[in-house]
Amino acid sequence: MNFDYTSIFERNYGIFSPEEQERIRTTRVLLAGDSGSGETIAIILARSGFEQFIICGQETYQASDMNRQIGCFEETIGKSKIKQIAESILAINPAVHIETFDHFVQEDKIDDLVSRSDIIIPAVEDLSYSILIFRSARKLGKPAILCMPSGSMAWVSTFDKNTPSIEDVFGIPKLSYKGLRTVMHTREYRCAQYNFITSGDWRVSWFWNYFLDKRPLALICPVEWLAASLAALEALKIASKKWQPIEAPKCWYIRKGKVSRSHFSLFIQYHRKLGWAIFGNGIGQKLHKITHLFWRNVFRFLRFRQNHKN
Repeated sequence: MNFDYTSIFERNYGIFSPEEQERIRTTRVLLAGDSGSGETIAIILARSGFEQFIICGQETYQASDMNRQIGCFEETIGKSKIKQIAESILAINPAVHIETFDHFVQEDKIDDLVSRSDIIIPAVEDLSYSILIFRSARKLGKPAILCMPSGSMAWVSTFDKNTPSIEDVFGIPKLSYKGLRTVMHTREYRCAQYNFITSGDWRVSWFWNYFLDKRPLALICPVEWLAASLAALEALKIASKKWQPIEAPKCWYIRKGKVSRSHFSLFIQYHRKLGWAIFGNGIGQKLHKITHLFWRNVFRFLRFRQNHKN
């Protein structure tokens, strides 16, 4: 079989000019994270003709990854996700250059990776670490693509130095990594994520256990792969310069089986910002524990409504 670049990507030239496809070929993508989204985006980009990758992650496949991760098979359980991603990309196009890291670099090394890349895709399940990468991309003037699925909903958008920051659109406090980790694992912060039920179709019982830090994010394959495809399309837009990307505060929004061009929710943004302003200190966090009774009744109502519908 002829593995010449123009042969294996022949059909692309029906859409992209030779100059546009060459820009795709030479654009270096930093994929930080081996989540289901990151892995799927990497494969789509490889099949789109990208040949320059920096990928990093530190996880191995678990049985619970089988429902959505494109490289998860019975024989890859327990194996390195980064190694599998690299092998899959090279099986598509042996000419690809991949720089791999089997760990997440320290905070003071993030700028180095970002500065050597043209498009940044933070896809770390640890949102706190992803935020550090978004911050670095903004500081260095690099476009960064958000791909955030949850349940049956997802957000996809492009951020750069001229757009609102990811903290702005999600109402995330501008703290250090340690501070972000502390906040995002509190029940107080997770209270503001009840839209996972109202918009993402989570089962209330699952969310309640997530609220108690006993369950992970609920995810399904079609939504995660659809979001990954939209994120890959944004990367193609940026690399080829053929189309204008969807930039924050605009976004692709997947909800209840539909994809729309939308805006990040102002309600979520200001709800979280207000909550942080009121409860983002020691006294406020203690006071917020009183509201747990309120949230328990809210979840009880949502569970009743959900069961009634079923």
